[in-house]
Formats: sequence, structure tokens, C-alpha cells
Amino acid sequence: MSRIRHCVECPKCLTRYLIAFTPYSNGSYLVPTLQDSSEEYTLYCCCRGLPIVSSWKWRETKACAVSHEAYDRGYGTPEEIFPVTNQSPWSFDISRYLNSKPMQKGRHPR
Repeated sequence: MSRIRHCVECPKCLTRYLIAFTPYSNGSYLVPTLQDSSEEYTLYCCCRGLPIVSSWKWRETKACAVSHEAYDRGYGTPEEIFPVTNQSPWSFDISRYLNSKPMQKGRHPR
């Protein structure tokens, strides 16, 4: 069973990083932009030798399903860490079940 964690992604190599696991064993790290704040982060990914820098706001992070191996490392590939949808499997669109045309008085639908 995978775990759900918030992640950010390097725009160059597409490696996905779990937020609370910094620094990472591959030399990359994620730091809050403002001290003692979890609203903005800066990712320094070491995928190309020199760090690739990208900025993230909390609302831009994604809830992801994370494999056990990627969880142990704190980062992984898109195959190991993938976004989960915000839609519950039990949700439905009620408008599909309602008649959008109001009935006229004294008339029955055909």
C-alpha cells in the first residue's frame, strides 16, 4: 500500500520530492522561502550537476501516492510518486440525475 504525501517536482528532471524529507540523499534540498513558514518553498535539485532552482507555493504542491521505496528515499520518479485526484471515488455529479427543465403546472413529463 502506498502513502499519500505532498510533493514538489523538479521542472528539469521531473524527480518528485516529499516535502518533509529534506535534505535528500542525492544532494538536493528543499527550504522554506520565509523562515518558519510552510507557505513557500525553494527546491534545489542536483539533477544537472549545478542545482536547478524552482519555487513552490503550498497551493502548488500535489498530494501524491508514494511507493515504499520512494518514501524511504524521500524522492522518486513519476512512476513511483504520482498525483492522486481530489475527487473522492464516492462522489457524483447530482446534476446528471436532475431534470434541468422545470415541469409546467398540470403537465406530466413524457
